Amino acid sequence: IDIEDGKPPLKLPYNLSESAWDVARKFLENNNLPMTYYEQVANWIQDNTKGARIGQQDQPPPQQHDPWGTERRYRPGDAGHSSTSGERKLPQRTYVNILEGNAQNAINKIAESAKQLKDGGKLDPVSHLSEEDFGALNALVNQLNQSPQDPHPTDGQIAALLTAVSKWPRQQRVPALAILARLAVSPSFISSTCAGEKTIIDTLSQAGVFEQRQETANNAVHAIRLLVNLFASDAGRLIADGAFDTATKLVRPFAAEPESPAQYKALATLYLNYAILLASNAPSTESASREARAEVLVIDIANVLECESPHAGDPDALFRTLCALGTLLTLGDKFRAKMKGGIAGTLQFANAKPGAQMPNVKEVMQEIRDELR
Repeated sequence: IDIEDGKPPLKLPYNLSESAWDVARKFLENNNLPMTYYEQVANWIQDNTKGARIGQQDQPPPQQHDPWGTERRYRPGDAGHSSTSGERKLPQRTYVNILEGNAQNAINKIAESAKQLKDGGKLDPVSHLSEEDFGALNALVNQLNQSPQDPHPTDGQIAALLTAVSKWPRQQRVPALAILARLAVSPSFISSTCAGEKTIIDTLSQAGVFEQRQETANNAVHAIRLLVNLFASDAGRLIADGAFDTATKLVRPFAAEPESPAQYKALATLYLNYAILLASNAPSTESASREARAEVLVIDIANVLECESPHAGDPDALFRTLCALGTLLTLGDKFRAKMKGGIAGTLQFANAKPGAQMPNVKEVMQEIRDELR
């Protein structure tokens, strides 16, 4: 993709099994590019992979007029929108992670806050981080950069971050929480934080980071992202499954009143992951309990979709929330029939949101309506 004249094009890796919309969003975020290109990049991916199938041999593209630029390269703003993909969106089957943020900046901020709090006499001795702690945290930067999908955090690294998250003043907790959220994808994080009677969810709840109207909304943002990233591993999904009631209760206030766009997006992703978990192949003996949980989740999702907060306008978050709703509807005919009346009204609210005009949102809304027929 050509972004700037005189500079080499940026490569955009894409697998056919991935969502073009998710790949487009990640590409723009990773390269610090404006989200105004979101729809065009996603459509470009779809346009250039039409007809391709997994396992197909690479073939040269046909010679034809290419409005996207030479060598099938995309230049933002050069062309209009392509047609919709025609691929079914429901049910979703792939869990989504949120691995955002600069690890080095976060660790630097932790060190800066530690010095300020210590010099100001605002920390008791048990809340201090040692030189050994900072050495471990600095090593964590390389772990996160080299292996973001599983950084293999140590017990010492996790303990240092939990000290900051649970014992420091709330405004200074954000960078430590941000790092913890990224570590939640790792099985070793689960074994370190959930080995006893308490889970990491209990620990964060007791630390108060899920409370509304804190000095900064970012504590809750990263706490919800941590819940999202638990779904990256089998061990994490077991924790998320066992803590369904606790987790959904903790985040429920933000469904009706999100405090920031990032918080809204994290919540949408959490609901999507829980929907995928509930709709996955579980023993038939668990169908009643799954449907009971799904009913709770549908109500929470409806609160998000009917929310009129100015923070609830992100089209990608709207898409994920609708995918969560639609995925739950695949649980069965009886469940759909029970939920049909309420969902029809919720879709009217969702359709009034600005993001509802995005092609992928229109497609998933139509699929939901088809499920309800």
